[in-house]
Amino acid sequence: MQVKIGTRGSQLALWQAEHVKMLLEKAHPSHEFVVRIVKTTGDMDQKTPLNQMGGVGLFTKQLELALDAGEIDLAVHSCKDLPSEIDPRFRLSAFLEREKAQDVLISSTIRLSDLEKGAVVGTGSLRRVSQLKNRFPNVETRELRGNVDTRLKKLKNGDYDAIVLAYAGVKRLGLDSVIADVIPEEVLIPAVAQGVVAVEVRQGDNFVHDIVSSIDHRGTRLAVMEERDFLRVVEGGCKVPVGCYATLGKDFKIRGFIGSVDGTEVVRHEMVLPFEGFGNAGRTLGQAMLADGGAEILEKIKESEGI
Repeated sequence: MQVKIGTRGSQLALWQAEHVKMLLEKAHPSHEFVVRIVKTTGDMDQKTPLNQMGGVGLFTKQLELALDAGEIDLAVHSCKDLPSEIDPRFRLSAFLEREKAQDVLISSTIRLSDLEKGAVVGTGSLRRVSQLKNRFPNVETRELRGNVDTRLKKLKNGDYDAIVLAYAGVKRLGLDSVIADVIPEEVLIPAVAQGVVAVEVRQGDNFVHDIVSSIDHRGTRLAVMEERDFLRVVEGGCKVPVGCYATLGKDFKIRGFIGSVDGTEVVRHEMVLPFEGFGNAGRTLGQAMLADGGAEILEKIKESEGI
């Protein structure tokens, strides 16, 4: 049987789709897997700031439409692009093993410690803007959109002193050499599910679900589901500066961030729980942070932005 894999057309998205294809071919050699490119709203408009484009699913909606229409059998996503609530017509059948979740500073002239003196840093993420300005008040942030290659070209052209990207994307494209510093989560808490590839299928398509679920990574799923629970509680998205990062080791650790756009108001919490008892950690963390001032911060943002 031929199974059609849907993906965005960027270089990074194609890497992810080909990686999923390779894993599925290894697990199910009797099936044929083919990659199909679907253009998304976020890909067609690479100039408008993400927080001004409105709605959710900028990089996922068209893939879901193609999935629903039967044009593809599964959709490959950067999990951090997915809305906190999945349309009931679909299900997330696999989370691939997580790559390092941290952000990285890309620059040929400065390092992370130099930001204390002030610099022009490019990023399209309010989460990054808020945390950078909170930690480095002298930093000037400027909007940055486009795929990884486009962003690197803008840096090379001198538009910025440095740019911030997710380590996972840089690593997957083999561009490790351009990294000046991996930014610890004490400085920048990652986005929910950053570094994770998710595979979505039609609800009720048990045949494809069974195929895809064979490549699911349980540890990643457990961490990401708690992060997504946090996101649902705080109702976060690209329009508000929030982040959450969970790790599983001897203990379960989850960190959260809510901040104002200018970084002057922030709430950070961390929970460490026994591995056997971390259920509902994401929800509990989100509720605690909202009660500790996060709700007021988010309300001010929503009022100012008319959300």
